Amino acid sequence: MIGDLFGEGSLINIAVEVQRGSQDGYAVRGVISSSNVMRFQFNPGDDFTEAPDVIGINILGFKLPELKKRKMFCSRIVRAEYESKETFLADKYSDYYVELPKMNSFIKEEISAEYHDLWDLCCIFKAKIKEHEEVIKMQAIANPVALELANEVKKSVTPDSFVSETLNRKDELEQLKNYIKKQQLRASQAAAKAATKAATKSTAEKMIITVIQNNGTSEVIEAMRKNAGITEARLAELRKQAQ
Repeated sequence: MIGDLFGEGSLINIAVEVQRGSQDGYAVRGVISSSNVMRFQFNPGDDFTEAPDVIGINILGFKLPELKKRKMFCSRIVRAEYESKETFLADKYSDYYVELPKMNSFIKEEISAEYHDLWDLCCIFKAKIKEHEEVIKMQAIANPVALELANEVKKSVTPDSFVSETLNRKDELEQLKNYIKKQQLRASQAAAKAATKAATKSTAEKMIITVIQNNGTSEVIEAMRKNAGITEARLAELRKQAQ
């Protein structure tokens, strides 16, 4: 269930339930829900002629098995005398079942004008929130209540959208921080490697100078130069330093 609302006015009680997924025995549940609201605004000992009218509204995202022969997407259920089928207190107690999937068999222009306002409302209930604007244009929804409903629904989900965007941004910032840390680590590792290499090279140059001063052979000096990655030009400078 995605909605369960109750409202009361001057001598009228209204119960609204919105159910997206099918539920076994929902028809019984709808009758019970409608019956439960009869007691509001009516206390034991009150004048029965002052009992409030009761309307039950059930907006369903599935087809009700008990109404499978009913093609119209909206059905009004009232009490009736069994044999004559004459209605009984129909103006006082009514239950409405709106089966949204049945709307797929119609277009707005095909149904009676008295259902157009209900059609507009149901289009809002049926559509995904992100598709409301497109549905309003495609279905030429003009009913002010339907338009206000779409607006209120948009407001109600804005906080969730804001939270999602905030979380996404937080995640992006964390990723950025991690990236910066990795780059800093790589830079420090590269610097340490370069320093080690420079220190090693400096030590090798000192050793070459010592070998030159001690009349080391050209073969030994050349091997040391290559192992330390020292250029021939730098070796010439080291020879001068060794003199």
